[in-house]
Amino acid sequence: MEDLYRMDIGNATWTKPCGGNVGTENDNEESCMEFARIPGGIAIRDSKQPGMAPMRFSDAELNAFLGAI
Repeated sequence: MEDLYRMDIGNATWTKPCGGNVGTENDNEESCMEFARIPGGIAIRDSKQPGMAPMRFSDAELNAFLGAI
């Protein structure tokens, strides 16, 4: 498996699955995470700080997490 942290994800498509504060007077204080599907896994970042390095999880790690909960 490729090292997920060495993978270039500069062109990843990020999505926000939740609404948080959207539509309120504090839109700039959005409290959601953004997710991007990457080859072999998923990347997760803070929508308020998209310039920070995202966390990355392999499909195997995600399956292990889901199996544990």
